[in-house]
Amino acid sequence: MLSFNVFLLGAGRPARGIKPSALKKIALNTKAMDWQIHSFESVSSLHKIHYLGGYHVQDVINAYPQINYTVVPDWQERSILHTLLKAPFAGQPAITAYSDTLFRTDTVTKMLAIEADVVFCVDSRWKERFNSRQAEDIFLAETVKVAFCPGLTIEAEFTGLIYLSAEAVSHLTNIDEAAIGSSLPDLLIYLEKLGLSVKPFDVKGDWAELNSPDDIARLILGTKSETLARLESRVQRSHIGKQVSFTCEQWRDDSKAVLQDIAEVFSGTNLIVRSSSKAEDGWFSSNAGGFESLLNVDGEDQSAILEAIEVVIASYGELSDNQDQILVQKFLTGVRAAGVVFTCSLETGAPYYRFNFDDKTQSTESVTAGTHGNLRTVIVSRFATEHLNAVEPALVPVLEAVVELEELLGFDKLDVEFAVDNFGIVHIFQVRPIAVDHSEYEVPMAEIKASLLQSQEAFRAMQAPSPFVLGEKTLFANMPDWNPAEIIGVRPKPLAFSLYRQLITNEIWAQQRVEYGYRDVRPNPLISSFSGQPYVDSRASFNSFIPAALPEQAAIRLANAYINLLSDNPQYHDKVEFDVVFTIWTPGYFKTASARLLPYGILSDDVVQLEAALKDITNQALVRLQDDTKTIEVMNSRRKAITHSEMPVIDKVFALLDDCKRFGTLAFSHAARAGFVATTLLKSFVETGVLTEERRLAFLKSFNTVAGEIERDKYAYQTGELSADTLISQYGHLRPGTYELLAQAYWEDSERYLFSGAHHVPVEKTIFVFSSEEIKKIGDVLVELGSSLTVDELCRYLIEAIQSREYVKFEFTRNLSATLDYCVELGTELNLSREELSFLTYGDLEELKLNVPSSEHLSKLIDIRKRDYTITSSIELPSLIQRDADFYCFERLTSQPNFVTANKVDAEVQILDSSQEFEITNKIVMIPQADPGYDWLFGHGISGLITQFGGANSHMAIRAAEIGLPAAIGVGEKMYEKVSKMKQVELDCANQVIREVL
Repeated sequence: MLSFNVFLLGAGRPARGIKPSALKKIALNTKAMDWQIHSFESVSSLHKIHYLGGYHVQDVINAYPQINYTVVPDWQERSILHTLLKAPFAGQPAITAYSDTLFRTDTVTKMLAIEADVVFCVDSRWKERFNSRQAEDIFLAETVKVAFCPGLTIEAEFTGLIYLSAEAVSHLTNIDEAAIGSSLPDLLIYLEKLGLSVKPFDVKGDWAELNSPDDIARLILGTKSETLARLESRVQRSHIGKQVSFTCEQWRDDSKAVLQDIAEVFSGTNLIVRSSSKAEDGWFSSNAGGFESLLNVDGEDQSAILEAIEVVIASYGELSDNQDQILVQKFLTGVRAAGVVFTCSLETGAPYYRFNFDDKTQSTESVTAGTHGNLRTVIVSRFATEHLNAVEPALVPVLEAVVELEELLGFDKLDVEFAVDNFGIVHIFQVRPIAVDHSEYEVPMAEIKASLLQSQEAFRAMQAPSPFVLGEKTLFANMPDWNPAEIIGVRPKPLAFSLYRQLITNEIWAQQRVEYGYRDVRPNPLISSFSGQPYVDSRASFNSFIPAALPEQAAIRLANAYINLLSDNPQYHDKVEFDVVFTIWTPGYFKTASARLLPYGILSDDVVQLEAALKDITNQALVRLQDDTKTIEVMNSRRKAITHSEMPVIDKVFALLDDCKRFGTLAFSHAARAGFVATTLLKSFVETGVLTEERRLAFLKSFNTVAGEIERDKYAYQTGELSADTLISQYGHLRPGTYELLAQAYWEDSERYLFSGAHHVPVEKTIFVFSSEEIKKIGDVLVELGSSLTVDELCRYLIEAIQSREYVKFEFTRNLSATLDYCVELGTELNLSREELSFLTYGDLEELKLNVPSSEHLSKLIDIRKRDYTITSSIELPSLIQRDADFYCFERLTSQPNFVTANKVDAEVQILDSSQEFEITNKIVMIPQADPGYDWLFGHGISGLITQFGGANSHMAIRAAEIGLPAAIGVGEKMYEKVSKMKQVELDCANQVIREVL
C-alpha cells in the first residue's frame, strides 16, 4: 500500500485560547492531534506524519515525540503557504491539513479515491454550519469558487485538506513563493496553471474546525434522533425507547405514511412527540429546549398524533428547515425521578457531573420546563464519583448509565435528559452536546485534582483546635459572619481577596469582638482559602461570639453545641446569627436558647450564665456607638493630607490602606455590630408582639440613610440645585464590588452611575411616633434587659446604629476606593493593565514599596496567578464544607431568601452584567451581591431586586426596606440560577414566594 507524507500546518497562533491547536482537548482524553493521527493512520505510517509549527511548537513536541517536526522560526511574519513550503516533501505524494481541523478517516479515503494530481476538500454546506457561529468566524471563513460540474459554480469553504501527487509535489521545490500568493487556494490556482489536474471534493459539512464547539459536537454525535438511534441497541446500563423520526419535508410530502409507521411501531400505548430541530441539537444555546414537545399523546388517536406533530413543527417558526426532525417515542409512566445531567461544568467545562432533578412530582419535564420548585442539584467530581452514593444513592445508576453513554460516543460534554422508573430502570430521553467553547478555561485535569487534594489536606490540618479557639472540629462556609460570598464573591481575584483579609478578616474582626466583650481568638484568621475560594472558619467565628465572661467549661460546651448544630442543619449556613449562635440578648431569649441548645449538651445553668453575659454585652452596645466610630473623622482628615501630598504612588497606597485599617474598618466593624444589634432587636420586637411587621417597616422608612441621601442629591442635580462636580465628589468613590479593582468607581462612569435614570421628587420622611402601648412594651423590654436607657434613648440608638452602619462604610470605602485608583496609576508606571494588577496581592504591594521585585518577577507572578485563577474558576465547591468528601460531591443547599417589604410585584427579569448596557426601568433586577456599589440601581425605577448573596441586615436589604422596594436578598446559588432562566417573575414578599409567570 502506498504511504503518504502527511503535513499538519500548525505554525500560527490559535484563534481562541493559548494552547497550540494540536493540543486542544476534544473529548475524554483525546486531543486534536490524537484525532488527526487516527484520521491519517490508515493511509500513512506514524513516522511519515509531520508537524510544521512555530507557536509553542516545543509543547507539541513534548506531547507527541513520536512524529516528525519542522520548526518555522519566522511564522509570525510569514503566510501559511510559506509554512507548507518548508515541508520536507522528498518527492513523495503528500496530504496537507490545517492543525485546527478534524476529519473522519473515511473522508480521507474518499478524497484519495478521486483520480487527479491535486484534490482539495471544500464544504458546500458551510453556511449551515455557521448558523450559530460568531460573526468573526463568518468573516474569517476561507471561501473559494468551485465548479463541481460545467455551468455550476458555487461558493464553498476551503477546509485545508489537500492531496498532492508526486508530480504536484515536484513543482513545490525551489518555486518563487512571492509569485504564487500567500494562501493554499493561491497554490491550487498556480498548480492548475501548470497543467496539473486539480479537482474538488465536497465533504458536505462532515468536518470540524476547532474554534467551533458546534462543529466538533456535530461531527462526533449527529442530531438528537441520530444519536439516540446509534445508542439504542448498544446501551446496557439504561433503556432508550424505540423511536420513529422523520423530517418536516417527509411529513409534508406524505403524512399518512409517517402516521402508518408510527402505528406499526407503537401499538396500544401513549406517546411523546419531541422536537429534534437542527437549531437545538448540535449547539447548547437558547434554542435548546426552546421548541415544543408534547407528552401523553393518545397513541390510538391518529388525529391527536397529527395535531401534536403539527404543533411541534409550528414551534420551529422562522427557524424551520425541511430537514428538521420530529421524534416520536413511547410515553413513560411510573416515574420515580427525572431530570438532566451535564457531564461537565456548563460554565467552564470542568470535570464535574451536575445532576438537576425532581424526585417529588413524577414529572418527566419539570426540570427542563422549569415549572416546579424544590428541584435538587447534586454535583460530583469525576475524580471521586464514589462519593455520590453517600449524597444521593438513587443517582448512582444514572451516573453509571451516563458514563456508558460517554464511552460509547467518545464524548464527555453531554447534556442528558433522564428518568428513573419505579423499577429502578434508567431511561434516556435525549443526548445533546454541550458545545460551549471552554478554551479559556482549559487546564490539565491533573492540576485541578492536585488543587483539590491540597485543599482537602489543608481542611484536615485545620481540624486540630488551637489553644485559643474551643471546639473539637470546625466547619467552613462562605456565607456566615463577614460573608465573603457577598462582599468579595465566591471566586475573588487575588488583590480583592488579600485586601479583604488585610483590612478586616485577618485581625480587625477579632479585635472588634474583643472590645465588645467577646472571647479573644487572635491570632486565628476568620477566612481561609480552598482552591482560591474564601471560606469562614465557623469554629473561630462561633468562639468570637462567646462572651468572655462565660466560664471556660460552659464556653467549651457552647462552642461544640454551635458547631454540631450547624453540622446537623446545614441550611443554617447563611443565617448562623439567627438560627445557631446567640450574640446579643433579645426578649424571648431563654425559651429560644433552651429549645435550641439543651439538646446539644448545654446545661440549664449554661443558658442562665449566657443570658447574663449577653445582657451585659447588649447593654454596653447601646451606649458605646459614638466612641467606637469617632475615628472615622480622623481617617477622613488624614486622607486629604495623603492624597494632596507629593508622596510616591506606592507610598500613598500604603498610607491609605494603613489608615483605612486603623481608623476605618475597625470603626466600621463596630458600626456593623451596632447595626446588627439594632435590627435584631427590632425583629425580636415583632416576634414577641411589641411591634407588628408593618410598624417595624414604617419605623425603618421614617429616617434617612446614606442611600437615601444619594437619591436626594441625584434629584437635586437634575433640578439644577447641585453641580455635577459636587455629586461626583460626594459619591464618585463608590463602586459595584467594594474591593474589586476591575469594578469601575462611579466617577469613572458617572453618566451611568450618577447622572442617568429618572430621579423622582424625594418623598418626605414621615415622623414616626410609637403608640403608648408600644412604648410600654418597649419599656418592659428595657427593664428585663436591666438597661438604664429610656424608650426615647433606645429609639435614637436604633436609628443611629442603622444609619451609622451605612455611613461608616460609606466613609471608610473612600480610602479603599482611592487606594484602588492609585493602584491603577501604579499599573501605568509598571506597564501593567488593570486586569493584570488584579492578580497581585497585598504582599506584592508591600514588596513593591520595599523595591524588592523586578518587573520580570511581577510578570511571572501574574502569569502563575492567572493560571491558578483558571483552576479556581474550574473547581466547584459547596457553600458548607464539613467533611473530606464535600470537596468532591455535594448537594447545593436551598437558601431561604431574606424577603424585604410585604409588597408584591410582577415584572420582567433582567440579570445585570456590568459589561453591557441594559434597560432596567420597571424590571426586577438580579445582581450577584448585595453590595452598596449597586445603589445606582435605585435611581432607574426598578420594580424589584433579587440578589444571589446577602443577608437580612445587608445594605441592600436596608435600602429596599427604606424605599419600600420588593426584594429577595441572598436567594443562594441554586435559586439564583433557576430564576435567572425565567423571563417574567412574580416576587411576592409577603408570602415569601418567587415564581415564574407563564
